[in-house]
Amino acid sequence: MLAILIALVSAAITGWGSVAQQRVASSVPLENGGTIHLIGQLVRHPLWLIAFGANMVGFATHTWALDVGSLLVVEPVISTTLLFALAFGAIWSRERLPATIWVAALFLVGGLAAFLDFGNPTDAGDDASNLAWFMASLVIVPIVVLVAWWAYRRTGPARAIALGVASGILFGAQASFLKSFTISFGDGLLQEIGNWRLYAVVTCGIAAFVLQQAAFQAGSITLSLPATVVLPPITASFIAIFVMGGTVDVGGWRGFAVAGAVVAMLAGLVVIARQAARLEAARSADAASGATPQPVSP
Repeated sequence: MLAILIALVSAAITGWGSVAQQRVASSVPLENGGTIHLIGQLVRHPLWLIAFGANMVGFATHTWALDVGSLLVVEPVISTTLLFALAFGAIWSRERLPATIWVAALFLVGGLAAFLDFGNPTDAGDDASNLAWFMASLVIVPIVVLVAWWAYRRTGPARAIALGVASGILFGAQASFLKSFTISFGDGLLQEIGNWRLYAVVTCGIAAFVLQQAAFQAGSITLSLPATVVLPPITASFIAIFVMGGTVDVGGWRGFAVAGAVVAMLAGLVVIARQAARLEAARSADAASGATPQPVSP
């Protein structure tokens, strides 16, 4: 219970920080240099720095939740970041989001909750071998590189969504490495300087962070955030099961329930992406005509 409460606090803080960072990143024109230029512009903005600090607090509470709870329990709760972000974003922009987006977001979070309840996922509580982590990296890294490469060759909603996907996968990998690091953690940080897991956490975190900011720049929070929020627990779950010896109960009727939960998550993600793209197009049209943005009908 404590891990769930801590994870909810982390989700709320990260949700606000994500909205604030997206508002700043989206103000930097895409044609003004590449990703390095984007980061250089962001670090000069006070609001972005405050949001960055908030996300660091969110990361710290996320780490605390992982330390006291199971990876497969904490990560689905962290996905409620999406609901917090949608709420903060709607309040901040003073725009009413279509009901379809809220329903789809509930499908996403509800699907994860159902997966947690019916699948009864557990991790083994032990770390995996270095070879197992290496093999997992051989799968994760090429996928992220391919998705990011494809994203940077696109513009508009496709770019924002794809960069969010790449970022989300890396955040999930970071959470898994972080859990592994907390398991292997010895008597203190100084004794763990030589632990490769620490550097894996930092590397995944930096790469995911940069891709997330690029996604924020490319599109609205409803385009860029869903994949960034939903894919980490999914990625972490797969890693926990196939690398760290975790299990999911799919026997009998539970197998159908777990499959239904996965379908609900995918359906929610697709609907949000389509509705967000329509909303983005409507905002662009309103901006071009000088009209006041109106909510897009479902």
